[in-house]
Amino acid sequence: MVISDIDLRLLRVFRAVVEAGGFSNAQALLNISQSTISTQMSQLETRLGFTLCYRGRSGFRLTEQGDLMYRQVVQLFQSLQQFQLQAEELKCGLSGHLRIGIIDSIITDPACPVSPALAEFSRRPNNAVRISLEVLSPQELETQLLDKSIDVAFGIFCSQLPGLCYKPLYRERDVLVCHRDHPLAAMAPGPALTREISRARKVIRTFLGKQELAPMNTDSDTIFATVANVEAAALLIQSGAYIGFLPEHYVQHWIKRGEMVALLPGQCIRYSNFSLVTRAHNPAPSRSLAGFLECVAVVHDEMRVRHGEAYGAQFAAADVNIESPLLNVC
Repeated sequence: MVISDIDLRLLRVFRAVVEAGGFSNAQALLNISQSTISTQMSQLETRLGFTLCYRGRSGFRLTEQGDLMYRQVVQLFQSLQQFQLQAEELKCGLSGHLRIGIIDSIITDPACPVSPALAEFSRRPNNAVRISLEVLSPQELETQLLDKSIDVAFGIFCSQLPGLCYKPLYRERDVLVCHRDHPLAAMAPGPALTREISRARKVIRTFLGKQELAPMNTDSDTIFATVANVEAAALLIQSGAYIGFLPEHYVQHWIKRGEMVALLPGQCIRYSNFSLVTRAHNPAPSRSLAGFLECVAVVHDEMRVRHGEAYGAQFAAADVNIESPLLNVC
């Protein structure tokens, strides 16, 4: 089969239908009518010589050949995108598209290098790089790195997946908090408060799991809420029904205003390793990615001096120099 421009258009329709979960859902994504989608899908099936999907009252689902075809289509468009990026980089200066993924609620963290690194990168001469910035969960960040939907990720990762390279940057400090109307807010530090903390209803972040329970000397029976991000945890804690850990930089303004209370702040604390993640074994990253990673390295060195405590002795002793060459040899 010789692929033409028309075939590429039909393949884009097929991919959109699969990822939307059916013809009806794909209308808004493609901005065309359901009847047009149906016609184009039939044209593609005729061109290929086999049925891609079942549709009708029983719902939308791929045939076995359709499922295999979808995987090939995803790889095809990834290769086309990579070709476009490499072609753009043959021009003078920095160009192309840099896709960055981050976890939520890092804007209040003075130790996070993402924003100053972006500022440093924007000052590079002849920089025409387009930036996409996505806020995702740690699991989504890893998935999108592996399928090449993003180029680099920043976040907290409790395990490491094959095919990815993790570089620790610093430690984020969490404090145990409750709302001012929670019964524990009025209790004085001591054995009684410690006991009630172990019994209180708790919210935990799914990507940290039971690691959040260790500083509280409690078990999973007191977990009554799970969330995928910091803002959702804060919302539940503000209800006054739950206690939980939140990043200190994120919750500090509520504590200062008296809206939240830190519980046993000298005892109930925990740390999360904040890391930079790229795809492993990537000997030839794009010029835009390499340039951005160089900016991260510069900012990281400056912040290590400025926020030494947050970066932590364990990282100072480890080989975590993130100069550009090291980032590219994982």
